[in-house]
Amino acid sequence: MNQSEADTGTLLVPTLTRTQVAEQIMIRLAGKIGDSKLSGWAFDRFYRLELGEEQLEPGYEELIGYVLDELMFADDPQFQIGEADLRALVLRLEGI
Repeated sequence: MNQSEADTGTLLVPTLTRTQVAEQIMIRLAGKIGDSKLSGWAFDRFYRLELGEEQLEPGYEELIGYVLDELMFADDPQFQIGEADLRALVLRLEGI
């Protein structure tokens, strides 16, 4: 805790950024994790957001929320996301 946090008695809430989400997708694309692990990661982030334990990068809340929503069900055969779609999500997150 830094001095300003101690003075106000508040803790900073971690911020989930576009870069962090894109990195997780890239780890999946590299074959280091499967759809289930990516889906679980996205669900954990969503849950932490709902509990106020994490916040989204300012100005990109809608985009990151959309991507998390897409990823949360990536392990369900009905909602699986192909590699081309995952790459497209990374490009959106990178602002390309």
